[in-house]
Amino acid sequence: MRSVRSNPQADWPPPSSPSDENDDERETRLEQEREAKRVSDAIDLAINNERETRKRNAHGAKILLLGQAESGKSTILKNFQLHFSPSAFHAEAILWRPVIHLNLVRSVNFILNMLSPRSASGTTSPTLNVQLDDTLRRLCFSLAPLKSVEVSLTKQISGTTSPVVLDSSTSADSPYAHYHPAKASEISVRSVAGGWKSILRFRRQSGSAPSYYSPEDLQNRRIISACANDIIALWTNPHVQAKLQEQEIYLKDQPGFFLEDVDHIAKEEYLPTPGDVLRARVTTIGPEEHRIQMEASIENGNAKEWLIYDVNGDRSQRAAWAQFFDDVTVIIFLAPISAFNQALAEDETVNRLADSMKLWRMICSNKLLASTDLILLLNKIDILDAQLKAGVQFGKYVTSYRDKPNEKEAVSKYLQEMFTTLHKQHSPNRKRKMHSHLTCAIDTQATATVITHIQELILIKILSQTNIL
Repeated sequence: MRSVRSNPQADWPPPSSPSDENDDERETRLEQEREAKRVSDAIDLAINNERETRKRNAHGAKILLLGQAESGKSTILKNFQLHFSPSAFHAEAILWRPVIHLNLVRSVNFILNMLSPRSASGTTSPTLNVQLDDTLRRLCFSLAPLKSVEVSLTKQISGTTSPVVLDSSTSADSPYAHYHPAKASEISVRSVAGGWKSILRFRRQSGSAPSYYSPEDLQNRRIISACANDIIALWTNPHVQAKLQEQEIYLKDQPGFFLEDVDHIAKEEYLPTPGDVLRARVTTIGPEEHRIQMEASIENGNAKEWLIYDVNGDRSQRAAWAQFFDDVTVIIFLAPISAFNQALAEDETVNRLADSMKLWRMICSNKLLASTDLILLLNKIDILDAQLKAGVQFGKYVTSYRDKPNEKEAVSKYLQEMFTTLHKQHSPNRKRKMHSHLTCAIDTQATATVITHIQELILIKILSQTNIL
């Protein structure tokens, strides 16, 4: 290309016309100018095509994961990684072991905290006061070392022993400040280049093994293994279950629940399975960029890499979403439909399902996204089914449902119609496509089918942008 531009006959823009040229010279000059402009335009077109090709080959697709906190975005992301880069996914499974162990011990410590009638300062919490029998007293004593394990694992993953951000309804000096009254606490880490896994991957002491093979990690695993039978005894204790039910605390429905997998997880030589990794919970403060390298057997045309942004769903973070709207191939929006009877953690006056619909309406009506295909995942269909079978009345919380059947099929169909209607009413582009799926993000087989459908949509979008279709 540069050799063409070096040709004086192809210079553009041309020099000013000489004042003494005759008609023949003027015609020759104009012809040279026309040729130079044609060559210049061809060069510019080739440069633009090369830039677009490089851009497509760099990350094939840019995907934005949107939805409120705990909608299942990180789990869907892990499904993408498992589906397109299974070898890398399995190779990184070891990095999730401290997170899974932390999820487990935090659930245990939540129960111990619930059973504790007195705080360290000697004050009594009337809502948490429980009369302990000899069995529960022994379990509380034998499981006490898990408090220090929680501190150690928190430091290992996030680099600090500080707990997660306090619940807004709990004062900082409360003896129960580290624990949400109805929810096991979660670990929160700030987003960094490469994600929190890069911290575990590269944090080493001088000349020692990675932190997930360190002496401290080995000690934590040994303590968890030694406590395994007592953890099982605590979780299955009828008094504990009765207290949880009385307080309307549903640990099984919360992210990072592993209390029914202790036999497997508490083994000293434990290595996480893909199913364990999908259920593991770690909250990242701020958006994260993930580059998924397609393995050779499943390359999507020229798209060897997909760029996926997982943004924070907390209300305070949503204003930052717009900066990611540029050049988006598709938006995947997750709505946790099992949350119809739950309130936002940030505002207990706001119903989570109503909040999801408000967010969906905002995305649908955004003019910057008028030409961006939308993929709606009505997630946690498994939890919805369990709730309805347990007798929770959907119509009590969504009054417009009236007296329709309190069954998964009817409720999910009703919700699909509501979200579809919102898209039709508020979309600035009537021709824009919207695709909806009912999903259970921890069901890898069912989610793989959905991801294959998304892959096909993205391939068609990329091909249409290159004028092949």
